[in-house]
Amino acid sequence: MKLVSTFHPPSSVLDSLKLTLADEHGSEFLVVAKLNRVDIYAIHPEGLRHEQGIEIWGRIRTIKSVPIVHTARMNLLVLTDHPEPELVFLVFTASKSGERDLSVTTHLPLFEKSARPAEFCHNVLVDLSGTVAVVSIYTGKLKIVMLSEEGGYERDFDASVLELNLLSLAFISTSAESYTLAMLHFDFQQRLQLLARDIQLDDHQLSPTPSQLLPPLSLPGKWFSIEEQTPRLVFVPSTENSDSECEGGILVVGGRKILLYDLASSDVLEQNIRKSRRMEKKKKSRNAEEAADAKQKEKEREWRKKKARAVITWPWSEVTALCPLTQENDTFMIGDKYGRHAILFVNRTNGSVLTLAALGEASSPMTLTYLTNQVVYLGSHFGDSQLLQIVTSPVSSTDCPTLPIPAPIPTVKPKDLSMVAKNKIDEDAEGIVVNGIGSYLTELESFNNLAPIVDGILVDTDDSGQNEIVTCSGGRNTGSLKVVKSGADFREAAVVHGITNVDRIWSLREKYSDPTTSHIVVSTLQETHVLRFEDDKGTTVSSVGGSEKGFLSSRTLAASNIQRRILKDGSSTYVDSSLVVQVVPEGLLLLDYDSGLREYARVGDLWTMDKFSDGNTASWADREIVAADINPSQVVIALNCGRLVQLNLDGNRFARQRVREFVEPPPLNCTAEISAVTCLPLDSTKSYAVNIAVGFWMSKVVKILSLERGAMKEVCVTSELPAAPRSLLLYSFTSEPGEKPPHSHPHLLIGLVDGSLAAFPFQNGTLGDQKLISIGNLPVTMHTCHTRDRSTVFACGSRTSILFWERDRLQHSPLMLKDIGAAAGLNTVAYPSSVILANPDSLVIGAVANFDKLHIRSIPLGYNSPRRIVHSPSWGIFAVACTRAASAQIGQAEVFSSTVQVFNHTSFEKLSEFEVDQGEEVTSLHAFTATLLDAPTSFLCAGVTSYNDGEREPSRGRLVLLQANGSRASLVLMASVGVRGCVYAITSMQNMILAAVNSSVIVYKVEGTEKQVSMTQSTVFNHNYLITTLVSRDDRLLVGDALTSVSLLKVKFNGSQIEPIAKDYGSLWPTCAELLDENTIVGGNGDYNLFAFRLQVNELQRVLDREGHYYLGDIVNKFLPGALASHDGSVDIPMVPKQLFLTPAGQIGVIIDVTDDELSLHMTALHRNLSTFYERKTGVSHSKYRVPKNNSGRSDLEATSVGFLDGDFLESFLQYMGDEQSLKQIMEGQSEPERLTVTPDRLQKVLEGLQSLH
Repeated sequence: MKLVSTFHPPSSVLDSLKLTLADEHGSEFLVVAKLNRVDIYAIHPEGLRHEQGIEIWGRIRTIKSVPIVHTARMNLLVLTDHPEPELVFLVFTASKSGERDLSVTTHLPLFEKSARPAEFCHNVLVDLSGTVAVVSIYTGKLKIVMLSEEGGYERDFDASVLELNLLSLAFISTSAESYTLAMLHFDFQQRLQLLARDIQLDDHQLSPTPSQLLPPLSLPGKWFSIEEQTPRLVFVPSTENSDSECEGGILVVGGRKILLYDLASSDVLEQNIRKSRRMEKKKKSRNAEEAADAKQKEKEREWRKKKARAVITWPWSEVTALCPLTQENDTFMIGDKYGRHAILFVNRTNGSVLTLAALGEASSPMTLTYLTNQVVYLGSHFGDSQLLQIVTSPVSSTDCPTLPIPAPIPTVKPKDLSMVAKNKIDEDAEGIVVNGIGSYLTELESFNNLAPIVDGILVDTDDSGQNEIVTCSGGRNTGSLKVVKSGADFREAAVVHGITNVDRIWSLREKYSDPTTSHIVVSTLQETHVLRFEDDKGTTVSSVGGSEKGFLSSRTLAASNIQRRILKDGSSTYVDSSLVVQVVPEGLLLLDYDSGLREYARVGDLWTMDKFSDGNTASWADREIVAADINPSQVVIALNCGRLVQLNLDGNRFARQRVREFVEPPPLNCTAEISAVTCLPLDSTKSYAVNIAVGFWMSKVVKILSLERGAMKEVCVTSELPAAPRSLLLYSFTSEPGEKPPHSHPHLLIGLVDGSLAAFPFQNGTLGDQKLISIGNLPVTMHTCHTRDRSTVFACGSRTSILFWERDRLQHSPLMLKDIGAAAGLNTVAYPSSVILANPDSLVIGAVANFDKLHIRSIPLGYNSPRRIVHSPSWGIFAVACTRAASAQIGQAEVFSSTVQVFNHTSFEKLSEFEVDQGEEVTSLHAFTATLLDAPTSFLCAGVTSYNDGEREPSRGRLVLLQANGSRASLVLMASVGVRGCVYAITSMQNMILAAVNSSVIVYKVEGTEKQVSMTQSTVFNHNYLITTLVSRDDRLLVGDALTSVSLLKVKFNGSQIEPIAKDYGSLWPTCAELLDENTIVGGNGDYNLFAFRLQVNELQRVLDREGHYYLGDIVNKFLPGALASHDGSVDIPMVPKQLFLTPAGQIGVIIDVTDDELSLHMTALHRNLSTFYERKTGVSHSKYRVPKNNSGRSDLEATSVGFLDGDFLESFLQYMGDEQSLKQIMEGQSEPERLTVTPDRLQKVLEGLQSLH
């Protein structure tokens, strides 16, 4: 069984709108729709603030608001896409107390099994009165939805429509009592037609004859293109200042010309209706000649061209988004697919004049929404979404035109606009295009977007053990590489040089209770350094230097401020003091801080071990301290040969309180050498500990001892650990500052010598289940720090992680730093709530901004759209295949070029570029190492395809073999061979290159020397269809074709033969596939499903048995074996992350393999019961949502998903752990066979483990 979970949700923005409540504050909100989620943000002067969000079980197409203004609620309509479209009714409520809620009220299914999906127009419209909504989702019909007075669902009916190829719809009603739809469509003769039809609610249909409000007219087809974007209709209502001869107009936007057509005025409308009635009467006349004459006149009138009221040239490419900037709908912001934005002014005060003013360039927009104060939200699919402000004077690029405009199109400067506008006397004259100097757009805020992810790679470039994903993202004018890492966000503030190879760090204060740090004690394996913050702000650090009266200069094992203990009436009280304890291998030293001299002075001499002998000097004299820990009133030291001593401070002397000798159990039967101790109080309000922990080298166990009632009695002991303990912490995590012990979360943390960390919950004197966290491969040390008012633990090994408590469980986040050896908390005026970290060369001061954050770094490529990426560790580079398009006006051909660009794999500095010939494109890329004359040699193989406009399928291409040369990694052509077709994919085996060329797999042997290489064809395997996926593992070869399914092949005899092993003969339309192992295949197809196959071998045949099928909701473009986050090992949670997958919507998901069959059954049963519980609660079945689908919806053969479970949905079980009634319903199911046999606590633990994997 496999679990599908989300690591990064879809980030592509599909639609947006603005909501305004009629409350006393006029609260304003921005609604953003992504692939499967709707989020609402409050609009504030300082920016956007997230308020509410809801997941939608479907592929969101668009979202609209119902324009009924309430004081505390707004209604939204969400249209989801095929294969099972539906209209989801949402209600957003905002109370005066500040509470916000977003919930689903109604699901209106729209799916029809026999209907043909609409080819161009998938949209929902809401009339301005908020009483009628129109849905276009299928060809030849519209869904008319009647809305209630509150804006909710009331009833619906289907209305047939004669216009089959609808491109756009718009409500153009001029009164609240009528509903008229403007329609733009292609007729059967491929002519672009504009007309209107009335919605006849009583008859449940559209008017059979076109509405006279907008008589039918033809548009010049040469001005419009529907290859990428269809034209759109925009209603322009009449205003008090507009021309009185018309009742508004309709804008046609999306072609080389923007057209404005008038709607008929009330007088003209009545006249047209009378003419239409007379014509209908004549057509029904008994006089055949009169009827024929009437039909002829109607035909002539039907195709009579009506001139546009105003026209203006659109100088750029296809329009992808627009929004009104005024309530009157007479000013619009329009953006094209390359992010070029302009303002369109519709001036109808004296005739009609269209003015187009260039603004500047931003991300390619999918949606534009005007917010307030000239601020516009831009939602993008191909780049980062943005908050833009329109300004009146240029703010950037002041040395070039605002936007490039083709030379034949006349333009004017902004300063000349008023003069030119006065000369526009002719109403039919061409509109004015204004183009100034510099950009008039300012970016206020940017929102990271990974979409569309075309390709990606999982790498560890610095050998830190922390993986990162590098994706080919973006496109059009915002192509980019995105580097995705998971971990805590550390912001460096200062660096202290001069101290190397630090082993431990401690921060000291002038007095125990002081909040700010005054000194830092730094210890290496040989010596100790003391640093002092000199000025009041704590920005200057100086070394105190050695002193015979201060700290010892030898290696320090522990150092800390300590309170003074006072005995009064037989009880102990603890008071503030300026005392500090330093523990070195030879003994203990007590120091006192003099605030006047700003230095530490020794209190007495060094306390050596013989001072604790009580007369038995022989057993103490040769002992050395090997480990130590200090709390506010106690010191615990471990001596060699297994002796543990607990000390208290009595006046100015150390008093021995307890001693215990440890011996290893049989068969060792020797003294137990202690490796680590800890004595931190679990109750932070106490000055003493009641429990301490001690770890042992040889037995690899940790014992927890009690300090109550005199002796150090054993409370509990761990089982044998995977490795010896190196460091220990008894630590109580809190999620809130000042949280009391009853709400704290005590843990025993053990840093092991193998680079892992073991964590045990410690409650009521017992240890919970072990959790293992990998911190690298070096021994782990742990350090407590208080950062951002939270209790945390820094675990340092070859990597560094921060442990903290969140969402009711112990969590950890890798720190984006390498080779951190020690850490300590730091709090000064200059560096509040900070930490000081030690790397091999220096000390680094900084703060942790976010504990669990996905870091996304963007490397912008501009108009270069990355398509393929590979990594060469030996060269230290990323090679990226890019396609660059030169933008052109609508209707003109775009010119493309293709390159392979080389970047440094750590700094991402561009090093070099390899450009292919004009008309060629790099369609595939592969990095590999071949052994030539016993020397491993790295190569880069690129598949280059030649395109001809007259060919339906590419017939020419070539494979080129490249090597990086010099410090700038210049790519040098080593060999090239021609192929007959497109090179869709490349992989390698040993010294062989395997290329998918059209429907064949061709094997080439790489031969020669490092300086002279050749590629020789070895064999060819012919397939039925175009091969788009090629994956190799050992001698196995996975082939995925574009039309049917997947095949498993075997390469034999050193590449001289390819033998089929097994093939799936179904029709899957796979887009991507990967080998989980040599016998297991996972993939995704064009119907948004995941599938899995396993090779089954018996005596008669070898077949690919489908063991998984699951509706994901998005296409998978790439599978990446491995995991991004480090895997937490648990002895009883057998789950392993196997594959990451990347989608066009910007989603990063993870497929997790459940290796225990019993646990798989429990998870399947929980998934079933949760789905039933949700269906009874909301009326929507999650199980049906995840059923595999195709173009016709769900198949009758598959009633549920198989082999995959929704991990995110399973995790929702955790929210019911505190709800006894809901928990009981889920656990019991609907019948006795559905009752879960596993305990809720066990499910909670498993699901918390699942959360830690993504």
